Amino acid sequence: MKTTAIALLLCLSAGCAGRKATATAEGMAERTRPLMVYRTKQDLHDKVPVGLSEDRQHILSYPQPKDLLLDGKLRLPTKLGNNHWLDNKGIGLNTGFLRMTYAEYAALQEAPPLAEMEAMLMDRDPLESLCDCGLRGTMADPVKEINGLLKKNLLRERCKVLK
Repeated sequence: MKTTAIALLLCLSAGCAGRKATATAEGMAERTRPLMVYRTKQDLHDKVPVGLSEDRQHILSYPQPKDLLLDGKLRLPTKLGNNHWLDNKGIGLNTGFLRMTYAEYAALQEAPPLAEMEAMLMDRDPLESLCDCGLRGTMADPVKEINGLLKKNLLRERCKVLK
C-alpha cells in the first residue's frame, strides 16, 4: 500500500513538473519570437498568411488550422496605430494571404491541399511596410512601446526596416 502511494505521489509530482516545464518553455518561446510590425496595402488582418517562394508564385509554408489558435483564441494580429499590425503568427517578406479568414481556416480539421490553397491566394504582394523590432522579450509592453514609436514617427529608425 505504501509503495503504491509513493509511486502515485511521484507520478503526480512528475506530471506537475512536466506541465510547469512546458509552460516555462512556451513562455520562453514567446519571449524569443520576433516583433514584426507591418502595414498592408488593404485590410487583411483576418486573412490567413502563408509563406511564398521568392518569385511569389508558390506557397512554401502554411499553418495547420490549429496553429491559428492559442488557448482557444484566434492568433489574429494586434492592431496598432497608423494602420500598422503586430504579427502574432508569422509574417515575413514573402508573405501572401489566402481568401480564408482565421476563423474559417481554424475550423478545418486539416489544411487544404496545396493546389487549393494556391488557388485561394488573394494577394501575393500585400505588404506596404515590414519592420523587425527585435524579440518580444526585449519590450515589457510591446503594443504600448511600438505605438509610442509610431506616434513619434520613430518606428523605421528604431526597428530594422525589411520593406
